[in-house]
Amino acid sequence: MVSNVVSGLKSRGHEVLVITVGYENKMEVINGIKVYRIKPFNLFNFLDINNQPAWKRLFWHLLDMFNDVQTWRIYKVLLAEKPELVLTHNLKGLGYQVPPLLKLLKIRHIHTVHDMQLIHPSGLITDDPKFKLNLFVRLYTRFCRELFNNPDVVVFPSDYIRLVYRRYKLFTKAKMAILGNPLLIKPRKVKTTAKSRIFTLVFIGQLELYKGIIDLIKAANRLTGDWQLLVAGDGKAEKEARRVAIDSPRIKFLGRLSQDELEQKIWSEADVLVNPSRTAESFGMVVIESYAHGVPVIASKIGALPELVKDGLTGWLVKPGNPDDLKRQLEFIIDNRDHLTPLTDKCLAEAEKYTIDSYLNRLLEL
Repeated sequence: MVSNVVSGLKSRGHEVLVITVGYENKMEVINGIKVYRIKPFNLFNFLDINNQPAWKRLFWHLLDMFNDVQTWRIYKVLLAEKPELVLTHNLKGLGYQVPPLLKLLKIRHIHTVHDMQLIHPSGLITDDPKFKLNLFVRLYTRFCRELFNNPDVVVFPSDYIRLVYRRYKLFTKAKMAILGNPLLIKPRKVKTTAKSRIFTLVFIGQLELYKGIIDLIKAANRLTGDWQLLVAGDGKAEKEARRVAIDSPRIKFLGRLSQDELEQKIWSEADVLVNPSRTAESFGMVVIESYAHGVPVIASKIGALPELVKDGLTGWLVKPGNPDDLKRQLEFIIDNRDHLTPLTDKCLAEAEKYTIDSYLNRLLEL
């Protein structure tokens, strides 16, 4: 996403540079754009964080939040380049003293939130009313509240995530804006549904329990009619998903696919995308990508998904974690596939709101 925004801003005549995490401190020029790579001064590199044990991550996060070495390196770049505006995204690895530094230097600052990373280090929290932050996470959230003390503008991909941050009292005085993540492809109709052809359901994403893949397979196992389910992705729940699928020839696991492979093997076949997530997502990029191909979506009524899926117009909403409700909706669509035809144009029109040009126009307004 960020690389497309950078390229888009440059194509509109703006001078743009990038500061990002790297394995060494260096500056290189890529496609005419300066890219400064900052090596994190920490126990290990942020790029390797997923391979580290929990106890190391704890100390890593503490050092990342209050790291004068990283801040000094970024300060030197800002001092040399003298930017008029800084757009920040997830700052893990670059350090959480960047916002105070920008305020000290009196540089205009727009921060884009992508997940719950300033509330919980993992970026994931639950909507369960019984869910409570432990002592360490509460301290972490308090520090984030102080360090990210109101940039000029905070951009959220959905109103859902904006309200979550309001609940935890972050960005209380900043100007807030809702701006969905931009599409990296142009909206275009891929295929036409034909009654004589096998009806194709698709799932694209991580094969994890919280993504609802097991709920989808349980629902699919009880369907009748002429259908198939294509599953693109991998993850910790893949073994369980294959077990629940009981070697059904109608359910095909394709593994992780590149963008080109998705076009050839998924979108060229898809009638409906199914996003049965059990967790409250801050956006739903795969939903927008589905719309860009004219493919309606069946999604869980949770998190930001109800903001994206307009029930009966661009898809349908179902109860999260409820295979029975999902099965009923799938049965209805398989038996009434003519309902999909009028939805195709509505999906394509919805996707136009999320093009990179639309995103840049709104960003420049801010």
